[in-house]
Amino acid sequence: MAGLSLNETGLQFVRICLQNYWGTCLYLLLFAAGILWSLCCHRKQEARIFLGYAVFLALTAYNPFLVKYIVPKINFENEYYRLFWILPVIPGVAYYTVRLIFALKKRWTKVLLTIVSAAVLVAAGTPLQGVVENFALAENIYKVPDDLRAVCDVIHKDSKKEQPRVIFDGSLNSLVRQYDPSLQLVLHRNAVLYRAGSTVIDGIDEDSAWYHRQKTLMDVLYYSEPVDLSQFQQALTGTHTDYLVVPISWGNHEYLRQAGCQPIAQTEENIVYYYDWQQKI
Repeated sequence: MAGLSLNETGLQFVRICLQNYWGTCLYLLLFAAGILWSLCCHRKQEARIFLGYAVFLALTAYNPFLVKYIVPKINFENEYYRLFWILPVIPGVAYYTVRLIFALKKRWTKVLLTIVSAAVLVAAGTPLQGVVENFALAENIYKVPDDLRAVCDVIHKDSKKEQPRVIFDGSLNSLVRQYDPSLQLVLHRNAVLYRAGSTVIDGIDEDSAWYHRQKTLMDVLYYSEPVDLSQFQQALTGTHTDYLVVPISWGNHEYLRQAGCQPIAQTEENIVYYYDWQQKI
């Protein structure tokens, strides 16, 4: 987890990660309460599934003694929190809530407990505005902007390659991977995060030719910094960039045309450029 080090926290690493991961959400406590209720007051057979998960993970992935020695060896400190995803807290809370409601016999008591349970779940959870900013409903079933789909269609219709290499605007660079994995991203995720100032990205060599090319492209397209035209062209050629997807609102489209980028289509929000890097070799 970003900002946490096993060297500094030691055996407290798992507890602090768990605390930071769940924050003010109390679903983990509800999950534990459900297991106890099922063991003590309900059907023990049904409790074994969730209890088995919890005990196994407590002895392995959440064991602070194992974590202290194993996680650093596999360089997994920043990603360790993802192991909390495999604990079935949400399914468990949902299951135990339903079992508790249907354990009652009278209909009016079920209705009353349903209302109370809903109120408890809302109060114990994390408000959406505390998790997502500028929340908006998905535009389509793929959960990506419609303009991204239009851009991908343009590129596939124009390109003769099965996997063309594309530079996307920063707002689309991470989304395109979940929609169209056949498009190869020129700008590497770690390079983008490192250039943005992330302190948790390891393995970036600032003096390498690879990072210099990545930085040159980002300097122009993401940060609008002045870069010599020939240096930009060399970065495009060195990364074998076939297409660039640039917002219409970006302020220096003439620079791209001077660099040899040819606009082939315009969507509602972006202009798609083609760059023939093979002619520059």
